[in-house]
Amino acid sequence: MKNGKCPMCNSTKIYTNSNAIFTETSDSANPYDVSVYDSENEVTIYLAPYICVNCGFTASFADDMNIVKGLPDTDGWEQVK
Repeated sequence: MKNGKCPMCNSTKIYTNSNAIFTETSDSANPYDVSVYDSENEVTIYLAPYICVNCGFTASFADDMNIVKGLPDTDGWEQVK
């Protein structure tokens, strides 16, 4: 989706908003930015939403890849196999 194409319907009508605010609802799975407390400090990953206005498919991506690349060095993160 970050390349401007929906993986579900191939539409190029993809929109994002870096000022969007995730809010809690009782039926949402995980609407928040990700915060992890490492043994030395707090690591916060801010999420940017991408939405296809053609089919409604939505994805969230980390806003700062420099923080993401440092995750293997913080407590608790494991590679999915």
